[in-house]
Amino acid sequence: MEYEELKRLMSEQKDEMTAAERMKAYNAGEEVDYIPYTLQAPDPAMADIFGFTTTQFAKDFEVKSEVIRRRKEEFGLDSFNVGLGLKTIGGALGSKLRAPEHGIDYVEEHVLKDYADFDKLEVTDPYKNPVLAPILESAKRLKDRFPDVSMTTSVAGPISTAIAVRPVEMVLKDTRKNPEMLHKLLDLTVECSLRWFEAFYHEFGPVGTNFSDPVTCMDVISKKQFDEYSLPYIKKLIDGTEKIMGSRPGAHICGKTSPIWGDLADAGLFSFSIDNCEDLAVAKAAVGDRMRIAGNVPPVDVMKEGTIDEVIASCKECLEKCADSPAGFILNTGCQLPIGTPKANVEAFIYAARKYGRGARLGHMPKGILEEGFEN
Repeated sequence: MEYEELKRLMSEQKDEMTAAERMKAYNAGEEVDYIPYTLQAPDPAMADIFGFTTTQFAKDFEVKSEVIRRRKEEFGLDSFNVGLGLKTIGGALGSKLRAPEHGIDYVEEHVLKDYADFDKLEVTDPYKNPVLAPILESAKRLKDRFPDVSMTTSVAGPISTAIAVRPVEMVLKDTRKNPEMLHKLLDLTVECSLRWFEAFYHEFGPVGTNFSDPVTCMDVISKKQFDEYSLPYIKKLIDGTEKIMGSRPGAHICGKTSPIWGDLADAGLFSFSIDNCEDLAVAKAAVGDRMRIAGNVPPVDVMKEGTIDEVIASCKECLEKCADSPAGFILNTGCQLPIGTPKANVEAFIYAARKYGRGARLGHMPKGILEEGFEN
């Protein structure tokens, strides 16, 4: 399909609900105009599409506002997230972070190379910490600017936060050689995350929450390491978030996660965004009745490098596999939307969600798929 044809077809599609109305009705088991969709961590890619660098988006309030306005206007993404990245708490605790002008930040120097310095670390105060306070202030300004747009917040998962404080190779060695101190570090990471959620609740009331924990996948750690060093702290994060916000968080974990799906459901996770290396149909059969599933259009091979037709076909395949998941399904990318993703491919994603996700209802295949002759 050529871009001009895509634009013509999209002009014939009409939204009957706002995103907030759609999600509320979907959660209530009512039929919606089309299935809810989102794009995983889209802000860097959105800034790029609209002609801004990631640094401009991060530091310039007016640029951030423009990106939020335009992505709502052009892509129907009428919510925004003001949260903590994978390395933010590490930076707040004293690690030195570096961000390229246009790209993803990284840890230049970790604050905790020797556990002799552990007692110097304190649970971060979002109101006083020089890294966190400006983010919280930005959330206040953005909510004032966009009072009718839903705002969410997020943190990194326990182990992913830990490697922003202490080098990953040391953390992995700690699982064998220094478990006692690693448990203390992981406990600290969760306390910092919950302190952030408490501040957000104090300022804005209950909001949707999410955490990303790429290091906890089975490509990096073993199931045994997950059981001992990740799961207890994920459970503490989930329980603490529910106590603060009144609702359980969602999560995204990159890479292979099928061995831990049952554990995440048992821990009380509300929704889980699954990487495209995993099969949505298998996930639905395994845990679809216990937590919402989101996914999993390939972000690089399809969204960034694919054609319009390939994006549409991938979205349709995801819906065919998982749109009738009992606890619900959100069409999403399999991981973060990459910088360099063409605008046309984002539009193709939205077109497919509207076309094949039309007439969606919790636990049922959308009418848009059924009309294609799909058989369960």
